[in-house]
This record gives sequence, C-alpha cells and structure tokens, in this order.
Amino acid sequence: MRRRALGPAAAALALGLVGCAVPGPDRKQPGRGHVVLLRGLANVFSTGMDRLAARLVTAGYGVELGNHLEWSDAAARLMAAERSGELQRPVAAVGHSLGADDAIRLADATGEAGLALDLLVTFDPVWVHDVRPGPRRVLNFYLASGAWGHALAATPGFAGQIENVEVDALGLTHFDIEKDERLHAAVLTALGQVEKA
Repeated sequence: MRRRALGPAAAALALGLVGCAVPGPDRKQPGRGHVVLLRGLANVFSTGMDRLAARLVTAGYGVELGNHLEWSDAAARLMAAERSGELQRPVAAVGHSLGADDAIRLADATGEAGLALDLLVTFDPVWVHDVRPGPRRVLNFYLASGAWGHALAATPGFAGQIENVEVDALGLTHFDIEKDERLHAAVLTALGQVEKA
C-alpha cells in the first residue's frame, strides 16, 4: 500500500489532461467502460460528482450517477450486466463522503459475487476504513487534517493495489474535495491506466 501527497507537478499535469462539458445529471449511456458515481448526504454536498460525470461522458465512458443510498441497486445492475455479457470494461465506482463509504460497500458486494471492479475511487470516506477483496485498484483521496477523511487499509485476502493520496496541501475541505478539477483529471488518468492494463 502506498501513501503519498499530490505534489505541485502532479497537480499541474492533472490540470491539463482533460476538458469539461456538462450533460444533464443522472445520465447513463454505453461507452468505453462503465462508471458508477455516488454523491454524499442528500445530494447537497457532492455537486462535484455531477461535473466529474460530465467529464467522464465527454471522455466516452458510460456513467451512472446517484445518491449513496442507491449503491446496492447499482451493484445489482452491474452484476446483472456482467451476467448478460453487456458490461463494458473498465468498471469503476467513485464516491464522495458517505458516497465514498458506499462505493466501498458496492465494491465489496460485487467482489463477493465474483465481479471485481477495475477501479474504486474515494473522496474523503467517512466511516468505512477497510477494503475487502474485490477491486483491482483503489485510489483514495483524503484529508489527513480533516474531521472525516482517512487512509484506507486492505483486509486479509485483498490482492489489489491501494493508493492513499493525502491532499491537504491542495487547500481543500471535505465539502469541496470532490469538486477539484485536478483530482477529476487524476480519476480520468487512472481509468485510462486500468483500461490499458
């Protein structure tokens, strides 16, 4: 497991990687992979997930955007698509705050059912600290100095990669970490990496 801070050079690189467009929220479409995005509490504090969804759609990914409470339904849809042979890779889940907690739960559930996510991305998870076997790569952006964020740890049997990226130097808070364009670009880069793997 690696832990690193996102330095100025990486942030500058991330800023220049991708443009932004804005389709309607909750857009779902086929594409070069499938990404489930989960907002946090009451859909109020995670509006950056809508902007990330727009960037993913522009990049050609199929996107499913919803509230964190919908994680089990999203997991069921992923598993049904996998069984029918319609699920496009890479498959990823991305969440902020309580949505990060439930993105981890989604990855746990699909992993237990035999569907390993290619990528799990969390923005400042709140209560869930451990990742069970399932996702191949975990990218956790968190604020070490914040009230909620923390590094993630693997449970026994986890065979993937967990990268904890402490982002305090970027001047973010729990309520805007998921809005940061540099981190959005890093998500797109990570998706491109697992797509090529």
